Amino acid sequence: MTTVEEVLGRPSQGTDRRARRVAVHTFRPRRSWPAVLTGLVILVVAVVAAAEVIAALAGNPLRLIPVGAATDYAGTTTWSEPSVQIASAALALIGLALIVVALAPGRGRWTALRTDDPALVVGLTRPALRRAVSAAAQDVSGVDGVQVAVRGNRLKVHVRTGMRDSRELPGEVTSAVERRLEELAPLRSMRIATHVRYAEG
Repeated sequence: MTTVEEVLGRPSQGTDRRARRVAVHTFRPRRSWPAVLTGLVILVVAVVAAAEVIAALAGNPLRLIPVGAATDYAGTTTWSEPSVQIASAALALIGLALIVVALAPGRGRWTALRTDDPALVVGLTRPALRRAVSAAAQDVSGVDGVQVAVRGNRLKVHVRTGMRDSRELPGEVTSAVERRLEELAPLRSMRIATHVRYAEG
């Protein structure tokens, strides 16, 4: 039987790398909550500052911000003061933490699949991946029930069996899951951990 790859030709190595980059970028988890919280904090500070300035110009200051005390403190304090250094270090750590949170990927909801085509991006949701792996494990003879957990690129497969002798079952389940993953072709290789529990009849 002629495959699509035989008709169209196998993709070049450069095309394959470009397809991987596109898929990784498309399904990269976004850190939206830290950005939203940071934006809200900045918005509140800006609103309070604007209200204070407008009220002061109108001749009726709100005094939400102790401007006078802050000015006096800034005028009499040097950079070598321990309080200034501690505050600067705390602000630097907060800024560094925000940068790390922004750069570190969050928990992904999608598993990118290999397509070898930069114009085609395909992914599986975590529930869909669990169902596919569960179905593959369920097809193994002797398996009565399956539970699958996905943690990043790790798959934990828990199977229940009523077989008295289930020594070969973990390997058979793992092989079945590996074959299913080969068909799906996830972009990142996945590690499989299979656990068997004997169910009393």
